[in-house]
Amino acid sequence: MKKKGILKGAIALSIGGIVTKLLGAVYRIPLTNLLGAEGIGLYQMVFPLYAMLLTFSSTGAPSGISKLIAEGHNPSKTLKSSIKVFASAGLLLSLLMAIFSNRIAVIQGNVNAGVCYALLSPSIFLVSVISCFRGYYQGFSNMKPTAFSQVLEQVVKLTVGIGLCVTFKGNAVLSASLAVTAVTVSELATLIYFLLKSRKSRLLLSLKSEVIELRPIFATVIPMMAVTLIIPLIRAVDSFLIINLVSEYSSRATELYGLLTGAVESLISMPVAVCYALAVTSIPIISRLKKQGGNYIVKCYNSILITVMLSSAFGLAVYFFSPLAVKILYGGLSVENKLTVVNMLKTSSVSVVLLSLMQTTVACVNSLGKFKVTVLSGVIAGAFKVALSIILLSNPKISIFGAIYSDIFCYFVASFLNLSYIIYIDFKKRIPYEKYHGYRIRG
Repeated sequence: MKKKGILKGAIALSIGGIVTKLLGAVYRIPLTNLLGAEGIGLYQMVFPLYAMLLTFSSTGAPSGISKLIAEGHNPSKTLKSSIKVFASAGLLLSLLMAIFSNRIAVIQGNVNAGVCYALLSPSIFLVSVISCFRGYYQGFSNMKPTAFSQVLEQVVKLTVGIGLCVTFKGNAVLSASLAVTAVTVSELATLIYFLLKSRKSRLLLSLKSEVIELRPIFATVIPMMAVTLIIPLIRAVDSFLIINLVSEYSSRATELYGLLTGAVESLISMPVAVCYALAVTSIPIISRLKKQGGNYIVKCYNSILITVMLSSAFGLAVYFFSPLAVKILYGGLSVENKLTVVNMLKTSSVSVVLLSLMQTTVACVNSLGKFKVTVLSGVIAGAFKVALSIILLSNPKISIFGAIYSDIFCYFVASFLNLSYIIYIDFKKRIPYEKYHGYRIRG
């Protein structure tokens, strides 16, 4: 694909990511003010486990499918096979989440979250199918359908969610449940968009005659799912650790969890989304260069360098402008909660850089087909994260900030290990030519 087309894809996905996160922040701001700290804490409780289940059913699908198509696999066969696998997995997990919703809520520490789990459960199946369509178009470096669908998803969620919460304002549990329902409605609207788009291009008609090929899916997409499982798994563990450990010495456990995941992470996710667009765009490009014998290592370095530059600028902005942002965006919070959010944002500004770097290094290593490396680095980093969280969250003087500190350490370890492997691959490529042929390969 021409460089101009690649650039357009990156720009389209970046713009889509920015608009999506802006809409997400716009949604979270009135939602936080409408639900309050307790309500937003209840709303946020269901998403770590939800994200972990999505990893099993869909999260690795877009990157894995795009990699397969970029490497030359039959696009329509790849799409049909992936839909069969991930739709089945998504349906099963949706049913399990709905059936065990109340038990999960009890274990998590707040029985009121049960209805939220039940109402959110259909989204797992819907996103599983949506992810397959996104991966199909990304395989051609066409990022516009993904970008548009992300924006559509946020617009529907914002409109439906705020409308329902305003209508039934006053009951935190009911409002949180309705806000969760808006997520399911938004995913349904997104799937309808892809079905209509596929019908227009007659893609679905061509799928009927294709033979299913499961081997490439399991060989490529499943390992990518294992990689993407790590962060959602950590988030799910956090949701249990924070509520249970902090509640031992504070009655504000759910409230603090809501401030961290609702107010802080919604702002932190915006700059990270811009860098994530770069990581997603890099996967088919690096895979294609490696397949064709091109200089893929240079592309890895370029992606990493741009990520560091962008994320550093964003991190500084988060640190210095956090008091102003909280004052403007979260006027409905108490003075104490505002101060807590400001301090959380300043501390989390480091995570903007390290999480962005981790995303890009994971994308680069996965593009080379070295899934075991990213899985291993993620497992090591995740193990340190959980251990550190238990130690720090148990300390009343550190409290909720223990989750932030352990995040920073986790992202650093994973980024360091992935980057070290990329450097090792580059070093390994160069040495034989320098040693035996007497010259150095450029790049």
